[in-house]
Amino acid sequence: MQTREERQELFRLIGGIKDAVDTLTDICRPMFDGNRYISDTELARRLCVSKRTLANYRASGKIGYYLIQGKILYAESEVEDLLKDNYLPPLI
Repeated sequence: MQTREERQELFRLIGGIKDAVDTLTDICRPMFDGNRYISDTELARRLCVSKRTLANYRASGKIGYYLIQGKILYAESEVEDLLKDNYLPPLI
């Protein structure tokens, strides 16, 4: 027989496991043909820029994207290449 405290501890542990699963679900993206794709919202969050800034990058041709039924997706590999191409090393 479980005590009330034991049941509360069990539910707290289950809640922690659920939170961990939710986090993993958010950060793990399935690969499609060897590439991972991220949404406009996710890329804006990762780069700490607004979605409008991403729209400007798209309009100026700085970043490639896929438009599928109104949803904008970016290939992670292309974003990484863009960041590497624009990297400025320290001057020291």
